[in-house]
Amino acid sequence: MILSEFHFLRPYWLLAFIPLLMVIVLSVKNKLQQGSWQAVCDVDLLPFVLQENLTQQSRTPLFTSSFAAVLTILAMAGPTWERIPTPVFRNAAALVIVLDLSRSMDAGDIKPSRLIRARYKISDLLQKRKDGQTALVVYAASAFTVTPLTDDTETINSQLAALNSDIMPAQGSNTAIALQHAVQLFKNAGLQKGQILLISDDDKITEAIEQADLPKAYQLSILGVGTQEGAPIKLAQGGFLKDSGGNIVLAKLNSSALRKAAQESGGIYQKMTDTDADIERLSHYFDQTAQQSEVQNNDLLLENWVEAGVWLLLPILLLAAFSFRRGLLLGS
Repeated sequence: MILSEFHFLRPYWLLAFIPLLMVIVLSVKNKLQQGSWQAVCDVDLLPFVLQENLTQQSRTPLFTSSFAAVLTILAMAGPTWERIPTPVFRNAAALVIVLDLSRSMDAGDIKPSRLIRARYKISDLLQKRKDGQTALVVYAASAFTVTPLTDDTETINSQLAALNSDIMPAQGSNTAIALQHAVQLFKNAGLQKGQILLISDDDKITEAIEQADLPKAYQLSILGVGTQEGAPIKLAQGGFLKDSGGNIVLAKLNSSALRKAAQESGGIYQKMTDTDADIERLSHYFDQTAQQSEVQNNDLLLENWVEAGVWLLLPILLLAAFSFRRGLLLGS
């Protein structure tokens, strides 16, 4: 036990000693007065009326109950002197996946489509997740949380099949608000650092990051979806998406812009591949970042105190037994 670190987690419970002391004083005073016999009996006759041994025995429950009350207050105050180190690296292992659900993700330059392939990649990444929590955010004109940070990757995986561009209330490609949404998930979970994986074909990523004002503690990696040649965007009602001039829109992938944005944001860029090479590289990077964070913070001791008040329950129960069964345990 380190006396210098001894303290109470809930010290305000110690104020309960004030009313307890008043109760004990009043109880002792009543015992010393030997009940109400002094009011009805002559003082010279009291020694013959009252038996001293019974008077002494009657004070035992007062002592045991008072001592039990003292221990109860100490237990409620939460005495502690030992801390448990928390694995800080789990902060860095936390990952928020941000999936673009804008119309451009329906382009067919990657079969069967950019979005369907992106869902497959997310599923593969979730299977490789070993440590840390994971969340999923989708966005178009606005951003929405599919699942908050959780260790249950199966829950995220079960939601993937329902994700398509038609479920978004308004179309667009507001990557900035999606990144802000991801950062807010970290803050809501009390995590001061973490990884963000953006799965998108956004060619204006630099402006989006500047607008989001992404903190350096949350590193951004990007999985680029699409090809440099691009492809038309199929519409659900048939035909292809056209611009205001009536020309068919070709959604192209600007890998150089995405790579630069990821590097400046402390992460890595990976273009989507037909093999598992992209997910292998991303998964390895996330694991390596978490391990490096563990090495850098292995001497950090967080304020997770071990509460020792629970051990006071044993003498409290014993004293309670003496108080309620005094005829059996103490004798008559």
